[in-house]
Amino acid sequence: MSHDVPQQVTLSITSHTNVGKTTLIRTLLRRDVGKVLDQAHVTDQNEKFTWVETQTGEKLEVWDTPGFGNSVQLLRLLEKQESPIGWMIAHVWDRFKDRPLWCSQQALKNVRDDADIVLYLVNALEDPKLAGGYINPEMEILNWLQKPVLVVLNQIGPERDQSEMAVCEQAWHEYLQKYSVVRGVLSLDSFSRCWVLEGVLLEHVQDILPMSSQPPMARLAKSWKRHNIEIFKNSMARLAEVLSRAVYDQEEVSGTGPSRKIKVKHAAKELRHRLEQDIRLAVQDLINWHGLEGDAAIKIQTQLHDMTVPMETSVMEEALGRAALGGFGGAAAGTATGVAIDAATGGMSLGLFALTGAFLGALGLAAWGNETETEETLKIKWVPTYLNTLAQDLLLHYMAVSHFGRGRGHFQGTQENPELWSEEIQRVCEQYQNEFERIWLIDDDYLDEPVGPEEHSREVSSLLSSAMHDVFLIFYPSASALDI
Repeated sequence: MSHDVPQQVTLSITSHTNVGKTTLIRTLLRRDVGKVLDQAHVTDQNEKFTWVETQTGEKLEVWDTPGFGNSVQLLRLLEKQESPIGWMIAHVWDRFKDRPLWCSQQALKNVRDDADIVLYLVNALEDPKLAGGYINPEMEILNWLQKPVLVVLNQIGPERDQSEMAVCEQAWHEYLQKYSVVRGVLSLDSFSRCWVLEGVLLEHVQDILPMSSQPPMARLAKSWKRHNIEIFKNSMARLAEVLSRAVYDQEEVSGTGPSRKIKVKHAAKELRHRLEQDIRLAVQDLINWHGLEGDAAIKIQTQLHDMTVPMETSVMEEALGRAALGGFGGAAAGTATGVAIDAATGGMSLGLFALTGAFLGALGLAAWGNETETEETLKIKWVPTYLNTLAQDLLLHYMAVSHFGRGRGHFQGTQENPELWSEEIQRVCEQYQNEFERIWLIDDDYLDEPVGPEEHSREVSSLLSSAMHDVFLIFYPSASALDI
């Protein structure tokens, strides 16, 4: 092929009918194409779509084909012919009277004439031996075409750990190894897949293409990678904005007597409302960037105890008496203050506010417990402990969005939050605990060189990216090559 002509790589997606070809294409393209119904032979003609395109015009095309129908009958017919595929293509089938055979013919014509590689979908939840009734004849037919076949495990179901997926893939690999045309088996679900696995698919495609087609495929894979890494970075930056705004956000409360309690509760409500709005808008952006539709529908369960009212140590000393803090200094003094206040108020402070300990102090007895008449301005803020939890929750939202396939329709809230994700995100974030605790500090009193909101947001984004990369490595070791 002339180097002046943009090259194309073509994937033909085929399978037994009603396994999810069109749904998978929708997930890969991140837009609705074709028809999706829970019945056989919804797709009745070959249709081509562009998945990836480089700036120089190279394209990765995917064909949606009609599914195989009565493959056993078809194989029996073809085995009687001297030139099975030639006879099959030349024969005139009635589209309406013999629809299964007609659909099979269209699929085979596409594979023969257009495909560089065949993506053959199977239902991963089926036992390969039990599915052999239709897979065996279809593999026999594809074998006549001598186009490399990559088997894709679809309809995997809920997120599984690596060991379970490895067992599933191995069972299918062992069953299909008798077919020389099969060049690989991998998992890629049209209902719940991470975009990282699409990169794995492209790597497999590049490896089994003829040498002449591998350079353009490498450039196409690079273009896909660049696009998705940009979405990832934008997503982490957007979530970092939410966290950074929460760090800087505060409400000041003044006044004396019982009215102060009312004002504190109102201030906490305002903080919560702003945070809910920030989360909803951020997740909505993630939904849009990932080619999904739907409402973020974020509902956070934030109570007053996720706030703090920091006060100067001198005020607390005056309220509690220096004896309560005697012998303590620095961080220890902050912790001791919290303990002393909790004791002085009979545990009331912990029931209303989370004491922040070393850095932000706590709600002083004079400011709350005794309803002092002294005019003291209180600053209501989110506590670092809650910010840690919020960071984990936002990463969990990202996992839900980035795994959502179009097979499930519109994205709705946070329904796709497997416990497995939550556990690993928490474990990874604990490994970054020191970094997270440092980054929540923005006050001049505690930093040699205080940072502004924009620089702070960039630091949070970098930290979230590192944590999310480690989470990816747990579920998808291939993420090590993504440079995120």
